Amino acid sequence: MNIIEDIKNSLRKGDGLTRLLAVNIVIFIVIQLVYIGSALVLNDSFVKAHPDLYLAASSSWEVMLHRPWSIITHMFTHEAFGHFLFNIFVLYTGGKLFRTFFTSSQLVVNYILGGLSGYLMFFLFFNIFPAFRSESYVLGASAAVMSIIFTVGITKPHFVVRLFGVFEMKLIWLCGLLVVVDLIGIRKGFNSGGHIGHLGGALFGAFYGYQYRNGKVMGNGLNRFLDRLKNVFSGRKSHLKTVHHRPISDEEFNAEKTKRQKRVDEILDKINRSGYESLSKDEKDFLFKYSQK
Repeated sequence: MNIIEDIKNSLRKGDGLTRLLAVNIVIFIVIQLVYIGSALVLNDSFVKAHPDLYLAASSSWEVMLHRPWSIITHMFTHEAFGHFLFNIFVLYTGGKLFRTFFTSSQLVVNYILGGLSGYLMFFLFFNIFPAFRSESYVLGASAAVMSIIFTVGITKPHFVVRLFGVFEMKLIWLCGLLVVVDLIGIRKGFNSGGHIGHLGGALFGAFYGYQYRNGKVMGNGLNRFLDRLKNVFSGRKSHLKTVHHRPISDEEFNAEKTKRQKRVDEILDKINRSGYESLSKDEKDFLFKYSQK
C-alpha cells in the first residue's frame, strides 16, 4: 500500500521521476498498439519492419541523419515486455534513491545526459573497433538508469541498499557488480551494444557524482531549457508578484542549510538502520520536499 501511496503522491506532484516513468510507459504502449494494429490491418507487413527501430538509435551515422530524433527517443523505447518491466522497476527504485540526495530536476537531466553518454560510447565502439563494426541498434532506459545509480553510488558509496528486499550491499559494491556483469556480457558477445551503452551511462554517472562531491552541478543549462520547454507545452504563463523580504545574511543562509542537511542525514541514517518504511509521515514528507529543492 505504501508503494501505491508513493506513486499517487508523485502523480499529484508531477515530479521528474513521474514524467520519466510516464514517457517510458506511453511509448511502450504505443509500440505494442502499432504491432497489434499492423498485424490486424496491414497483414503483418509493418510488424516485420520492427516499428520500435524507428525510435532506436543506430551505430550508422547515415541512418542517424535520417532519424535524428532517435538520439533522444531510444532511451525511452522498449519492445520486449521483460526488458521494459525490469527497466521501469529499476528506474522507479533508483529514481527514488536519487531523489533522496538530489533534486527532481537533476534526476531528469542526469537521465538524459546518461542516456546520451551511453549512446556515444556505443556509437564510438561500433565505428572504431573492428569487432563491433557491423550496423547495430540500441534502445532502452538502461544506460540512463545506470547513470542514476552510479551518480548516487559515487556520491554516497557507503549507503546500504537491500537487493530484492533481502541482500544488503553498499552502493559502491553494487556499482562494481554491475560493471562486472556488463564486461562479461561484452566478452561473451551477448547484447554487446547494450552492455557498452550501460558502461557509457555508468561512466557519466560516476563523473557527475565526482563533480558533485567537488561542489559542481552539471547540466544546469539543460535544466533551464527543459523548464522552458515544460512551460511552453503546459501553456503556463509567469505571473510575477513582488514580495519584499529582508535579505538574509550568508551566516543565516548557511546556518539554515546546515540545519536542513543535519535532519536529512538523521533521516538517512534511520533508513540505513531500519529501512524506508520505518520513517514517520512527517519524515517522509520532509525528505520528499527536500528532494524537490
